[in-house]
Amino acid sequence: MGAPQARSDPDLAVKGGSAAAILDVAVGKILRDDTALGALPAVLARLVAAFGLRAAVAFQPPTQPPTQPPSQPTAPVTTQLTSQPPTHLATGQRPAVLAMYPPGSVDEGLLARIGALALARRDTVIATTGPPAGVLLARSVPAGGQCLCALALIGDGAGWNDEVRATAHAVAAIVATQIRHANDIARLERSHAALADQTERLNCLIASAIPGVLMTDEQGTVTNVSESFGEMFGLAEPGRLAGTPAIAVLHRIGRVFADPVRFTRRIAAVVRARQPLTGEQIRAADGRTLEGDYWPVLVDGLYRGDIWLAWDMSDRTELEQQRLEAQRQLTEQNERLRKLDEARNQFLAIVSHELRTPLTSIVSFSELIRGEAEGLTPEGIRFLDIIERNADRMHRLVGDLLMLDRLEAGALPLDLAPVSIADLAAEAVRSAAPADAKQGIDIEVSTGEGPIVAADHRRLMQVLENLIANAVKFSHRNQRVLVTAGYHGDQWRIDVTDSGIGIPPAEAGQLFNRFVRASNARTAGLPGTGLGLSIVKVLTEMHGGHVEVDSTLGRGSTFSVILPGPG
Repeated sequence: MGAPQARSDPDLAVKGGSAAAILDVAVGKILRDDTALGALPAVLARLVAAFGLRAAVAFQPPTQPPTQPPSQPTAPVTTQLTSQPPTHLATGQRPAVLAMYPPGSVDEGLLARIGALALARRDTVIATTGPPAGVLLARSVPAGGQCLCALALIGDGAGWNDEVRATAHAVAAIVATQIRHANDIARLERSHAALADQTERLNCLIASAIPGVLMTDEQGTVTNVSESFGEMFGLAEPGRLAGTPAIAVLHRIGRVFADPVRFTRRIAAVVRARQPLTGEQIRAADGRTLEGDYWPVLVDGLYRGDIWLAWDMSDRTELEQQRLEAQRQLTEQNERLRKLDEARNQFLAIVSHELRTPLTSIVSFSELIRGEAEGLTPEGIRFLDIIERNADRMHRLVGDLLMLDRLEAGALPLDLAPVSIADLAAEAVRSAAPADAKQGIDIEVSTGEGPIVAADHRRLMQVLENLIANAVKFSHRNQRVLVTAGYHGDQWRIDVTDSGIGIPPAEAGQLFNRFVRASNARTAGLPGTGLGLSIVKVLTEMHGGHVEVDSTLGRGSTFSVILPGPG
């Protein structure tokens, strides 16, 4: 892996500075880049300037172990750091350089020596009596037995202190996290591509299958219909049925059978049971005997739709073989879907865990540095504020990811208790008002009378806090956000209205999906992850309600939470 070239960015100019400045660049640039480590050379340049180094190298250590078991020294080890590799260094033990500053400052022999030292010890300071003075090695925590990033700081080891070591370790952890994140994304993209290929093959199989195939999603909408299914039941252009309600197709094919009422009742019973069924035979009005199979599609126990197979039993032996082959194909497809879902969950867990590790180090060092605030300059305090603000933002992102995943998996039950919706709305406004007043936004609340409902106070408060925060974020300064709650008929309705930037009409229906943000919000550079509205939707539906949005581009939006009454 060659060293990436530094991008032209005024924020990355080499100005020396403190550990806070170096970590600010590392967090703000490296972790923000999903595809490369283009900012790494500039980070190394800051390390060199800040700590008076001769050179700095970021690399991936070789995986081959040294010929002798490594020791674990508790104090710096004194040795001569030369350009000649040790005699035990085998071919292939050269470290894979990620970036180097200054470019070309470390020759191959010295790189081989650094690689051998990285294999021998986790954290090592090598001091010598003559130039070059020494090298400090800092490694990221190994993942799966492999260290993804190590830093070698080359210079005068006499002046190195705990701040230098801590900064080098933190940078190595940040780089390793980004490498692992990029690797996980690449693996997930390959999984998606493989699934898309298999899905296309399945669609071709369905289109050409001799047994009739009808597939629906969890909403009861037709997704696939084979030509043979259309011929069997007299449906012209069956491919055009995709996107229509399955109940409408059921009524159309019912007239094919000798007893349409019995057929309709039997199908309804099968759908309610959601249990696999094979070999069900029903006599058609024209004398044919049609046999059908039913397979619910389940991914990790969650219902994802239905698959219906139908055969004309005129040639039972041949059709039985075809049915078994179709079942095998569908079983494999279900397994692929299950593995993809597992990969997604594992990806979320890995990202959340690996982000927390460097964040903990960053927050801890920030608190230690802030404890010495009397010796900090105003600029140093500003750097600490930047580090803590970004760390808090990433903590919230990790928390949202984990919470949404638990909600959708049903692993986060509601704690139901009597709740006054009017009081809840007023409380949410009081909680948000002080912080939002600093942004020049006035929040008003208007509530009506209504019955107490059984709900989870904490989760509904989270729903309102998310909606109010969104309304404030997308409003212009000195504007107003209005929160109203009223009971109409047999349901509560809570509206959060702003007069901000609004939502493009074609995008409003997609905002409640994960990671989806309105295009004008992205263009305006407003922060966000696209997870808040997904959490709002899931929590509201867990209470038996639903969420609506009404928006006019450039004039504002109203998000409405509708909850059932106590009846």
